Formats: sequence, C-alpha cells, structure tokens
Amino acid sequence: MTSNDEPREATGVPAASRRLPSFGAGATGLVSLLLVAGLVAVPLFGALVAPLGLIPMLHFQREGGSGLRAWGWVVALLAAASLVGLGGIPAILLAAYGLIVVIPAVSVEIWVRAGWSESRWIAVTVAMLLAAILGTSAVVALPDGPVDAARLAMRAAADDAKQMYGAMGFAEGEIELAYDASERVIPWVIPAAVVAYLVAVLFWIRPRVPLLGSPVAVGPFESYRNDEWIAAAFAVGGIGALFLDGTPRWVALNLLIAVLLLYFVQGLAMIRAHLARWIGRGWFVRWGVGLLCLYPPMPILVATLGVADSFFSLRPDASDDGGNP
Repeated sequence: MTSNDEPREATGVPAASRRLPSFGAGATGLVSLLLVAGLVAVPLFGALVAPLGLIPMLHFQREGGSGLRAWGWVVALLAAASLVGLGGIPAILLAAYGLIVVIPAVSVEIWVRAGWSESRWIAVTVAMLLAAILGTSAVVALPDGPVDAARLAMRAAADDAKQMYGAMGFAEGEIELAYDASERVIPWVIPAAVVAYLVAVLFWIRPRVPLLGSPVAVGPFESYRNDEWIAAAFAVGGIGALFLDGTPRWVALNLLIAVLLLYFVQGLAMIRAHLARWIGRGWFVRWGVGLLCLYPPMPILVATLGVADSFFSLRPDASDDGGNP
C-alpha cells in the first residue's frame, strides 16, 4: 500500500495523520527523547523502539513548525550535560538522538522544500549520517586514529570479557582467538554497521512520511532506484579502499559499504518487483525475501544485482506475459 492510496482532505493531508495527537514543541522533543533512550536502557529491544522517536517529530513538522523548536532544546540539554561531566550516558544519548531523530527530521524538511525524489532524499540523508558518524568518531578518537582507538576499546572490552567468561568456564585462549579474528575487521567497519541500522530506519520511515502529512511523493518499494550519483560514490569508495591507507582508507571503506547497502536495498526492490508480479505483495513476501537475503553470501549477490540494475533495468516490463503487473 502506498501513500497515494491514503484518503486525503481538501488540503492534501492524509487522513491517517489527523488521527495522531498533536504535541507542542516541548512535549514532542521529550517524547522523542524518551523513545530514543530505549536504545540505551534496553539495548536489543530499544533498537526497535528508538526509531519511533521520529514519528512525533515528523508529525510536529507537518503542523507547520520547524523541527528545530522541538529537537533544539533536547540537543542543547544533552550537550550541556555531556560538557559538565555527568558521565557518558548524556553523550551517548546525544549521538543516538542526533542520528536517529535530528538528521532524518532535518532531511525531511529539506526534502519537502527542495522537492527531491525519494531516492535523492535517501542518498543525501545517508551521506549526512555517514559524515556525522565518521566526523564524530575521528574527533572522539583524537589524538589516536579512529581505527587504533577502536582497537584499544576492543582490547579493554576483551580484558573484561576474559574475567566474565573465565568465571563461566571458558578458556582464556578462546577469547584471545576471537579477539584476534575480529580485530582485523571490526575496527574498520564500526561506522558502516551503524549506517546499516540507520538505513533500515530510513526505509522503515520512508512510506510513513506522506502518511504523517509531509507533501512528498513515495512510490511502491519495488519501483525504488538509487539516485544517479551513488555510482560515483561507489567508484570513489572502491578506489580509495584499494589504494589508500590509514584514516583515508577507513573513510573510503565505510563509504563503499554505505553505498553497497543502498545497492542491496535496490537489489531487494528488483527481486520484489518480480515476486510481486507472480506471488503478490503480502507481508510474508517482504519479510521472507528480506530474511533470506541476509544469509551469507546472499547480501553480496543482492548488492551486485542492485549495481547491475542501476545500469541496465532488471525489472519486469509491463508487457511481460503472466503474473499481475
């Protein structure tokens, strides 16, 4: 179901958005903060709850107010709490709130004003998120490089794990082997792992943005295609990951992975375009294909299909026989 099917008033606002309660700027910021705080309070379940913090913020922006009025005081409060040394929780909340609520909400405001396509909004938002994550990671790691700082943090975590798992009967050598195996990869791709979560949040909120009242056009998922300049970012990231070293290579590698994530989504859209024609658009199609494509080595294959689909359409034509268009 797309936003085009939603009943609207004469003003063009979807009827679904009228059923949501209206909050003021202060209440909107507080509710969104409490939802994002679930990411810290209950890490696993909170990852599912935290994106809901976008809902009141986008609804507030639909009412005509600038999102700055709602999230600005939250950012200022968390920044002040971080600066006066109230522990690491305010800083973690500030980073999570900025990435999950502030940047997507600002990008939707820009999307509405600029009249972009949905693919350009996704691409620009991912670029903003990646730049924020890389910049913050580099600053926090000073005077060390971000990769070295991540290795030191992993070493400290491994030392703590030795004591905990040692009490449970695990051998210290097994923990060392696990650390050595992860040390070669994880410090390089931590930002990309965060981007992967945020890309999932963006595509979850994507069909809901028009339903919350924003005057933007969102098509069915199976017609989604990445913006044209993603191919240039793919080339830059690939070349940099191959030929650069140190922090520049870290930046290029995470850029490459972020782009591949978007191509993975395009590959899923292409697969669903074929399945929707023959099987339908039920939830079992969406979730079944998504879960199957997460099993290695399927993500690389699906991303490759997404890259190919950018240059030569692999979608079914309307004139194809069989199935339902």
